[in-house]
Amino acid sequence: MTSSETLSATWTLVRERVGQAVAMHFDGCHKIYLSMDDGQVAVSEDCGYDAHAPDFDQLRTWYAESCEMRLVTAFSTNADGTDEFEQLIAQFADPDADS
Repeated sequence: MTSSETLSATWTLVRERVGQAVAMHFDGCHKIYLSMDDGQVAVSEDCGYDAHAPDFDQLRTWYAESCEMRLVTAFSTNADGTDEFEQLIAQFADPDADS
């Protein structure tokens, strides 16, 4: 991303969530997950995903290199211990459509 690039509303939201995330995970194909708390890091690691430091530019690289089924989801843990997710970029969505 260049400093002069204008981000779409979708990418702006993704950048905001990356800034709030504890870790991010990539399956090497199309699933990109943000863990918003330590509990979700543990869940992702239990599923076999390595934890990476949150980095918006890295996430954009993963997204660009992913297959067309790509998605970006943020996961957090509610006060009652249940999982909550926020679909940031759905499969087959165009995150630049709202530029």
